[in-house]
Amino acid sequence: MSAPVVCDRQDMRLTDALVRMPLGRQIFLAAAVVLGAVTAALALSPITISAPMTWRELAWAAGILAGVLLLLHVAVRRLLAPLHRLADAMGEIDPREPSPGLHARIAPDDRDVARLLGAFEGMLARFREERLESDRRTAAAQEAERRLVAGEVHDQLGQTLTALSLQLERAEMAERDRAALRETIARALDDVRGIARRLRPEGLDDLGLVNALIALATRVQEDSGVPVERRIDAPLPPLPADAELAIYRIAQEALTNAIRHADARRVCVRLAAGQGEVTLVVDDNGRGFIDPPPPDGGIAGMRERARLAGAALQVESDTMRGTRVRCAVPTAGASA
Repeated sequence: MSAPVVCDRQDMRLTDALVRMPLGRQIFLAAAVVLGAVTAALALSPITISAPMTWRELAWAAGILAGVLLLLHVAVRRLLAPLHRLADAMGEIDPREPSPGLHARIAPDDRDVARLLGAFEGMLARFREERLESDRRTAAAQEAERRLVAGEVHDQLGQTLTALSLQLERAEMAERDRAALRETIARALDDVRGIARRLRPEGLDDLGLVNALIALATRVQEDSGVPVERRIDAPLPPLPADAELAIYRIAQEALTNAIRHADARRVCVRLAAGQGEVTLVVDDNGRGFIDPPPPDGGIAGMRERARLAGAALQVESDTMRGTRVRCAVPTAGASA
């Protein structure tokens, strides 16, 4: 019973050795085997070739040549199959999210192809990391610009409107006109504060993520009149600054979509921690969608923020049940 096992192991070692050979040596051995087989067949067969060749001999020679070429074609095609699979996989890679993991799809049969595949996967990994870092720097620069613009809008334009309101009180005009102008200035001040709050997360740096989300939900409910239920766990495990900002911006965009576009009558914001991640869920009972969202819309922005924070984002929508946005962000310990 042990002899077949030994034979099988020897066959496996031989196959393993052939697989580990360089691609050029495998092609050379395949050609040598084919030509050796043809030579042996000619030496052992009763076929003779005279000069000049007869039509029968010419037909035999043409058939043998065709057989040799066919065998070589099959052998070379078999040896180059991993390269063809690698070329197909390279053409299917999404440049926005290059994911390596090509070994299972290509299954390299020799050392040269495995080396080429490893180099290509390393290049993809470096490209992905560099692109991710570049996008993070761009997002940080955008947030810094948002804070600067929000400060300018709130301080400069807000002070100008406040000064105008004070001057209005000292101006000589009819009380009815004064009341109308006072109401217009008050609306302008509210708009300025709203723009500043949307540009810069309110209290995120000073009060933390939990209080910032509570303030966001309260403000959305007061402005829209739509009930916003809050289920927020506290305290939360430590999160990187970019992860907290991503959660806040995703919640802000989800609430905006639910109120402005879905005509929701109820929204629920949940934030919970567990199993090495913090999960944000925003549910609404508004008008869902079936068609895929536009590539440059709010959902695309949420996906980009989640990608930069290393989070997983899911958007589920139904025209009868509304929309659910779920974002799972790894905690500082889990990401490390």
